[in-house]
Amino acid sequence: MRRAAAAVLLLAVTSCSTPVEQPDVQPPRSASPGSTAELVARAAHTMTALPGGDLLVAGGCDVDGCSHATASTFVLSGTGTTRAANLTDARDAHTAVQLGDGRVLVVGGFAGEGQPPLRSAEVFDPASGQWTRTGSLAQGRGGHAAALLGDGRVLVAGGWVAPSTYTDTTEIFDPGTGQFVPGPRLPQAADGLAAASLADGCALVVGGQVSSQIASGQAVTICPGGTVSRVESLATARFKHGVVVLESGQVLVVGGTRDDTALLRSTEVFDPESQRFRAGPDLVAGRYKLTDSIVALPGDRAVVAGGGEGGEIVDVGAGSARLVEAFNGGRRSFSTLGVTQGHLVLVGGYDEVIRLTRTYLTAPLDDL
Repeated sequence: MRRAAAAVLLLAVTSCSTPVEQPDVQPPRSASPGSTAELVARAAHTMTALPGGDLLVAGGCDVDGCSHATASTFVLSGTGTTRAANLTDARDAHTAVQLGDGRVLVVGGFAGEGQPPLRSAEVFDPASGQWTRTGSLAQGRGGHAAALLGDGRVLVAGGWVAPSTYTDTTEIFDPGTGQFVPGPRLPQAADGLAAASLADGCALVVGGQVSSQIASGQAVTICPGGTVSRVESLATARFKHGVVVLESGQVLVVGGTRDDTALLRSTEVFDPESQRFRAGPDLVAGRYKLTDSIVALPGDRAVVAGGGEGGEIVDVGAGSARLVEAFNGGRRSFSTLGVTQGHLVLVGGYDEVIRLTRTYLTAPLDDL
């Protein structure tokens, strides 16, 4: 089963002699934190920016061991949290992408351990605070990647479709019609891959698990016209990694694992002009399970949190990485990271024995 195996892995790669204490909820360091009542323990959720600077937290698992998903959502701002309407389908390991009009598209994922991946998709309208079911995927998938294309459509790529079975298919969501259409195929079927939106309107898709505990270095660009182009492969094959577009337009590829056992400290930087990767600075600690766990900062820097102890800043220009003191302490896999009201916010995640945490840690951007 997907998470039973993950539990064995986490026990294998971390020391469990001293249980990790679940962090208490911590309010923002800006003025009034308001209510934090919606910050229930969760992991494998998504966090997506909304117009105006708030953050939408959607779905995930809400029981230790992540045996089933939740439909609950909330909006997080600098003044606290506000309950939002429930998803139409409980889900975790899904993707969430902000559309060009400010709405949020949520796609696929799993309703629970041992259940087939979801074909359903839904859209959140921040103006009404409601979710609306939209067209369905042709193929249910979880652990896939998604990115906004330059024409306003959304690329959905790869993913887990059945036990020990991954897909090389892509689908493209058109917000104008509310429907998915087939996209080009990837070079390799994979889950645990990652995608980023490039300045030219194309999307970069990298890495992934192509068979049990076997990583791929595949890298392609997929453009709105449906063309798929191979680019130079990753220097290190990886899956369960993260990607973020830097201020310069380059893409930082962070961490992951080659074999679902050892966590990678390496990073790579993709230059859209040369279509090549170069080595980036090593992380302080190996990290993986980094969906929605990386945020770009000015000056070609990025913050990555979760997937390992605490969090850290990666400075591509300086070729260095350093820990973020405010986020230190405690391992949190499948946590999320976002920016609201001038603060970096870290929410949720589970520890090395898949106990959920109520993590809510913040740091002023000016201090980074």
